[in-house]
Amino acid sequence: MDLKAFVRTVADSDVGDWTPILRPTLRHRFVPRTNAKGEETGLAADQHSLHLTFLKDIRITMAYGMVENANYQVPSPNRFASENACTLLLDCFWEGRLAFRETIVNIGRNRCLLPLPEEWTETGMEIPVLRYGLARLIHDLAGPPTIFDEYFSMSGMQRVNRRWP
Repeated sequence: MDLKAFVRTVADSDVGDWTPILRPTLRHRFVPRTNAKGEETGLAADQHSLHLTFLKDIRITMAYGMVENANYQVPSPNRFASENACTLLLDCFWEGRLAFRETIVNIGRNRCLLPLPEEWTETGMEIPVLRYGLARLIHDLAGPPTIFDEYFSMSGMQRVNRRWP
């Protein structure tokens, strides 16, 4: 399976195709801790908050929720520029190996999980259909109980048929 077919399999799946992994996955990230002087004081362990297995092919797993940037700033003049946002990692695994990583932005004080656009503009941000599908899937699996398509449109994003990844 090539990368595009792998991403398409995940992006085209439904919420019911996934089941949580309820055991330790040992997929931690270790980040150096520093004090106010910039001196390293130890390590902090971070991990994804959600781990899932694809029921139709258990070789495919997904992990979501490791914070990439806790204080992400959506640029003006986007309507979500003044609200809290953060970026989170969505990792897709094939037979336990990281095959694909996507950054998801949690916008509007945890109102919606959206794909991180290449560049923020007021309108007309083109998001490839597969990228849209990944973001919508993780919003439905792990996001707030809001309507994804409403926030996708309000943010100025639109789906386009463009090759990705």
